[in-house]
Amino acid sequence: MKKIVIIGGGPAGRLIVHAIHKSHQKFDITLIKDEEINANRCAVPYGISDNKPVDKFCIPNTLVTDFGAKLVIDYVASIDKDEQSVKTTTGQKFSYDYLVIATGSQPLIPPIPNIDLKNIVNVRSKTDMEQMREFAKQYKKCVVVGGGYIGIEVAVVMKKLGIEVSVVEMQPHVLQTTMDNDFAETIEAHIIDNGVRVFNNTQVTAFEGRDGNVSGVVLDNGDVLPTDFVIVSVGVKPNISLAEKTGIATSRFGIVTNEYMETNIKNIYSAGDCAEKKSFVTGNPTLGEFGTNAVFMAKTIAANILGDQTAFPGIINANASSAFAYTFGSAGLIAKAAEREGLDYVIGESEVMDMYPMMDGMSMIHTKLVFDKGSRKLIGGSVLRKGHCVAANVDFISFAIQMGATIEDILKYQYATHPELAAKPSDNTYMFAAQDALKKL
Repeated sequence: MKKIVIIGGGPAGRLIVHAIHKSHQKFDITLIKDEEINANRCAVPYGISDNKPVDKFCIPNTLVTDFGAKLVIDYVASIDKDEQSVKTTTGQKFSYDYLVIATGSQPLIPPIPNIDLKNIVNVRSKTDMEQMREFAKQYKKCVVVGGGYIGIEVAVVMKKLGIEVSVVEMQPHVLQTTMDNDFAETIEAHIIDNGVRVFNNTQVTAFEGRDGNVSGVVLDNGDVLPTDFVIVSVGVKPNISLAEKTGIATSRFGIVTNEYMETNIKNIYSAGDCAEKKSFVTGNPTLGEFGTNAVFMAKTIAANILGDQTAFPGIINANASSAFAYTFGSAGLIAKAAEREGLDYVIGESEVMDMYPMMDGMSMIHTKLVFDKGSRKLIGGSVLRKGHCVAANVDFISFAIQMGATIEDILKYQYATHPELAAKPSDNTYMFAAQDALKKL
C-alpha cells in the first residue's frame, strides 16, 4: 500500500485526507501537525466573546482520524528526499511515496521595540483566542495594529464587547489589500461612526510598558495611545523553512510548484499558505492567504495522487467580511490591482436596491465590476452592502471570472426576483454594472 505523509493540520491537509478517504483507492495516510488543537483561524475574532466554548472555534482532530488517517502531534525536523522519509523532533520516522507540505504561514512580527511585553497578542491560535477572551473581560482599552480583514473584525468584536478600540494602519485607509479606496473609505467611516478610532498613514514606533505589561502604543508623530492590551494583525508570511532546508524551490510568495501543485522534487507537493499562488487572471505570483485557496489547491493534489492528472488554474481570491452593519468582499482583480498589473481595463459600477422599493428595510447594493478592455472579459469585482448576502454576490463574480464571462454575457444572464429578496425585475446589480462599463468603452 502506498504511503502519503501530510505535514500540516490546516484545511489543505484535511481536504486531502477526506478526498483520499472518499476514493476507492487505498493509501496509508499519516498527517503530522505541530498543534495539539488547531483554531479555525478565520473564526478566531468571533471566538473572543465567551458566548460559546472555545472548542466551538477549533478544528476537532476527529476530522483527521475519522477519515482513515493516522494523526501525529509533533514537529517535522527534516525531509530526506532521496530516502523519501521525514523525521520529527522526537525521533519518529515516516516513509512516503507522496509527501504534501502544507505548513501554512506564520504571523508577521514587526520589529517594534518592546513587542515582547505582556498583553501583546496575535490573532492566530487557540491560545491567542483564549488570551483575548480574558483581556476582554479584564480590561477597557485596546489597540489593534493592522487594518486588514482580521484587524477590523477583531476591532468590531472588541467594540461590541464594550472595549475602547483604536486601529493603527500604516496605509491611507483600512482594507487596502482587498477593497478599492472608495469602498474602504465607506467602511472606515462606518466603523468610526460606531465608535472605533482609526489612525491611518500611521506607524507604531514602540510599545511602552509598566510592570512588564504593555501600557501604551507610541505612534510615529510622537503621540502615545494608552492601552491595556495590543492585538497585532499585520499579515502573515509563508512557512517555508522546512522546504528551504530540503532544497525545494521557494520564492518570496512561498514554495514553488508546477501547475499540478508538485514541487521541483518529484512526488513532493505543496498547498495552502506556504505554497506560491498564481493569479487566475494574470498567471503571475500573487498573495492569497485564504482557507478556500488552500482547499482548491489541495483538491488538485488529491486528484493527481489518485492518478487523475489535474492542473490548477490559479486563484481568484474570492473573499468576504463584515463590519457592524456592512458586509463587503471582492474577487479577482479590483481596480487598483488591475492598475498595478498594467492592464487596460474598464470599470462598471451600480447601486441597486436589495428588494422592491416599497418593502421595509430596503438598502442599496454597491457593485464594481472590472473588465479587460480588449477581451471584454470580467477580471474582477467588489461588492459593498448591508445584510448577510455578500458572499453570494462575490461567488457570482468569482464564477463569472472562472467561466470567462464577458460584458455581453452578463448583460444577457437571467436572474430571480422577489419583493423581499431581490430588486425589481428590471434591475440587477451585475447587469447595471455591465451596462455602465459598456458605456465607457
